Amino acid sequence: MEAKKRRKNRKRKIFLLEFLGAIAITSILVFFMSLFLFSLPKVEGYSMVSTLRDGDRVYVNKIGKLKTFELVYVQIPGTKEKEVRRIIGMPGQRVTYKNDQLQIDGQDREEKFIFDEKQTSQENGRLYTDDFSIFTLTGTSKIPEGKYLLLGDNRPYSVDSRQYGLVDRKDIIGVVEMRILPLHLLQRF
Repeated sequence: MEAKKRRKNRKRKIFLLEFLGAIAITSILVFFMSLFLFSLPKVEGYSMVSTLRDGDRVYVNKIGKLKTFELVYVQIPGTKEKEVRRIIGMPGQRVTYKNDQLQIDGQDREEKFIFDEKQTSQENGRLYTDDFSIFTLTGTSKIPEGKYLLLGDNRPYSVDSRQYGLVDRKDIIGVVEMRILPLHLLQRF
């Protein structure tokens, strides 16, 4: 009887050690993967309302492909702050905003993600996005190589490339692929 108890206790200890070892190894692997492949930052502020809200947690793919209108997680130039913004202009593009209409390389582009907000502003006699162009921001006609024009979706209140300038590729941490928290608002972008 005593030998049986010892064997049972020994099996429990071995199981517990194996379980804790598996958790430790998994944690270490996830940590190292997060350094190179992904990040799970918390959104702070209201620059991305109504797409994202203060306190939302997002999944950022650090090796995702950058495209126009993609959400990106970025190191704000000249600060230690990291924020989510939307790519509006890519290297080599000519971007202009006039009367709430985005033009990229001379063609009107629809911004479905701010359609309702833009319509409400126009009904109230205001522009949702103030007029500007790449020339007024940078003095050049095109976005230079390795630079990106980033805007927040809450245009009247967002601090973005209109204030701090174009963003270097090296400052873009990754592509925001989905909101993971709160769970009831889980959404892929």
